[in-house]
Amino acid sequence: MIKFPKEISIGAFKVKLKLVDGSVAKNVGEMQGVFLQSPPVQIMFDKDIIDAGGSDAVNLVIHELGHLMFYEFSLRDKDEETVVNSIGNFYTQLFFREECKPLKDWILNNV
Repeated sequence: MIKFPKEISIGAFKVKLKLVDGSVAKNVGEMQGVFLQSPPVQIMFDKDIIDAGGSDAVNLVIHELGHLMFYEFSLRDKDEETVVNSIGNFYTQLFFREECKPLKDWILNNV
C-alpha cells in the first residue's frame, strides 16, 4: 500500500497535505476536505476517507487540488480557453513532475 504524502510541490507552491480526524472534519462545517490558501498553503482531508482509499478518496483529492489550481492560475472571471488550458497544465504537472510523484503514485494506486 502506498502512503498518502504529507507534502507536494506543484507550480510555485509547496503544499502541506494534512489528514484530519474524521469525526472532527464532519463536526467542523461537515467538511471532507478544505483548501487553505494563506501561507503555508495547506489542504486538509478527512482521514477516514483517505484511509478508505478508492474512488471517493481520489475524487476528494482531485476536488481539493482543483481549488489549488483555481488559486494558482487566478481563474476567477477567466475565459473558457484559459480555464481549460490551466486545468490541462495543472494536472500535467501533477502526473509528470518528479515533485508530485508521491501523490500521483497514491492516486494511481487507488484507481
